[in-house]
Amino acid sequence: MKEVHSFKLRLLAMVSMTTLFSSCFSHVDPECHMTTPQIIEYYGHISESHNVTTEDGYILTVHRILQKTSSQKGVVFLQHGLLDSSATWVMNTYNNSLGFVLAQAGYDVWLGNVRGNYYSRHHVTLTTKDPEYWDYSFDEHAKYDLPAMLEYVLSKSWHHGSLSYVGHSQGTLMALIEFSRNKKLASKVNLFTALAPVGRVNNAVGAFKLVSDILPEIVAVTDKLGIYDFAPLTPAVSEFAILLCPVIPSICSEVFYVIAGPDQYLNSSRVPVYGSHAPAGTSIKNILHWNQIYLAKQPQMWDYGTAADNLAHYNTTTPPVYQYSGLEVPTVFFSGGNDYLGDPEDVVWLVGQLQSGVLKDSYTYDGYAHLSCLWALNAREWVFDKIIGHLNTVWE
Repeated sequence: MKEVHSFKLRLLAMVSMTTLFSSCFSHVDPECHMTTPQIIEYYGHISESHNVTTEDGYILTVHRILQKTSSQKGVVFLQHGLLDSSATWVMNTYNNSLGFVLAQAGYDVWLGNVRGNYYSRHHVTLTTKDPEYWDYSFDEHAKYDLPAMLEYVLSKSWHHGSLSYVGHSQGTLMALIEFSRNKKLASKVNLFTALAPVGRVNNAVGAFKLVSDILPEIVAVTDKLGIYDFAPLTPAVSEFAILLCPVIPSICSEVFYVIAGPDQYLNSSRVPVYGSHAPAGTSIKNILHWNQIYLAKQPQMWDYGTAADNLAHYNTTTPPVYQYSGLEVPTVFFSGGNDYLGDPEDVVWLVGQLQSGVLKDSYTYDGYAHLSCLWALNAREWVFDKIIGHLNTVWE
């Protein structure tokens, strides 16, 4: 009798869990199971996917949102941040996703994807199984990925002369690096909008600091296992977020808080969508590079570990430090007072590195964290409408 009773209890538990999860699935946002092009088309736009080959052989996927009208104001390129993808610009609600807001406003919108993320995992000779494929960091994102994508967009768009650039997080670092030194490329960018700008991470806290503290142990394990990619987007990760977040939303929201900082305006109803598209992957070397600049307390190129190796690569025994004083592209900052990665003190430092007159405007919101400029409930009013105002000025 006890065994029968135990079996009935287990059966009841299974039925209850199945019912619970089935209920969750019945209310899942459809974007959870869509790719970026599918989300674009779901909302009635025409999407395009373009392959862009970098100078060093990586094949990147760039997505495009064609607006519903024939109006063409100008070209805007959106570049995601660390461990993210093009989906970040379209996975909030339709009227509160920057990609769609810009398309509604009449702009030709392009969405970048850097090497190694979910949408850009091909190479002309290498595969993701080759260790050499993962031998990159944000050095290469800036040097190769960014120019390749922007030059391609300029060659394909209706406005061949220039474009506007919006970056988030690592997407701002890429631009700060490359626009400061690559004058030819920078001359084709009429506006640089930096969301949660990151020029250094001296004061980063939260998950970033936690990972930094245990990174040597993580790398020791991954080296032994022959793992070179970090936090790739997999079906298991996506489904876990889709299942868990509607049931225990506080846990998923807390994950975002630990990563990005306390967010007073997070749209918690969309957390399952966010979690089904991110993290979207990068290389372990890129994570190590972020950790290097955190420990070095300065934005520098990859440190090869010894004076001799650095000398061989850079003709100097220490990695060169990135200089942002060369930036001449008109720039606008949007930052948050609760940002764990783009700490307010580091943003103030960054402003001080820029030439006088380059920074045209800067908005700081006390309740914003690292992801708020993308997904906050009030992002349309506080961020997107202001971006459009600046864009309209340069494209008028």
